[in-house]
Amino acid sequence: MQPKQAAKGTMSKSAAKPAKPPMPPPPPEGAEALKPAALGRSSDEDLMRRTQQGDKQAFSLLYERYSASVLSYLYRMLGNVEDVESIGQEVFLRAFRFAATYQYPHKFSTWLFTITRNLAINQSRRRKRSPIRNITELNLEGIDMSGDPYQVAARATDDLEKQEEIARVLKALDTLPTDQKEVIVLGVFQDLSYAEMEEITGTKAVTLRSRMFHGLKRLGRTVGGGEGEEGSE
Repeated sequence: MQPKQAAKGTMSKSAAKPAKPPMPPPPPEGAEALKPAALGRSSDEDLMRRTQQGDKQAFSLLYERYSASVLSYLYRMLGNVEDVESIGQEVFLRAFRFAATYQYPHKFSTWLFTITRNLAINQSRRRKRSPIRNITELNLEGIDMSGDPYQVAARATDDLEKQEEIARVLKALDTLPTDQKEVIVLGVFQDLSYAEMEEITGTKAVTLRSRMFHGLKRLGRTVGGGEGEEGSE
C-alpha cells in the first residue's frame, strides 16, 4: 500500500505543475516590420528601406503619401499643368530607380523633395533657354522644309498639337534675318556641328554662335507672342 500511495502523490504533484512547452526561437531582426499588417503603419523611412529590398507595395504607399504634395510643389514652381504631371511621374520614377542612394535613417521626405526640386529647376532652365518647347524635340531632321508651314508640319507628325507647334515655329522662322534663319536650320533642324556649319557657310564659328543665340532669342519671342519686344542684338 505504501508504494501505491507514493505513486499517487507523485502523480498529483505532476498534475499540479505541467511541464512548460519549449519557447520559440526569437524572430530575426526587423521581422516585425515586414509583417503585411504593419505595412501601413510603417514610417516613411522604413517603407523606403523595404523599397530598397525590392518591395513595390511599400513604394506604392510612399507614392500615395507624397504624390499630392509633390504635384502641389511642382505646380507652385512651374505653373504649367502638362509639365507638372510629366515631371511628377519622373520624380517617382527616379526615386524608385535610384532607391539605393537613399541612406537610412535620413528623412525620406527631404530626400524625395531634393529630387523634385532638382527636376523643377532643370525644367525651369529649359524654359528660360527658349520660350517654345525645346525645338530639338520637334524632330524635323530630314523633313522637306519647303512649302506651306502646315504642310511641312503634316509631313513631320500625325500629332495635331505638335503640328500646330511646328507650323508656328516655321512661320516665326520666316520672320528672322536670313543669316539667323540659316544657322538655326542647319544647327537645330539639321543637327550640324558648328565646325560643319563653318565649312558650309564660310563663316567663323564664333559668329555662327552669336547668330544662333540671337536667332533663337528672337524666334522664342515671336512664338511666345512678344514680337514687339526688342532685345539687344
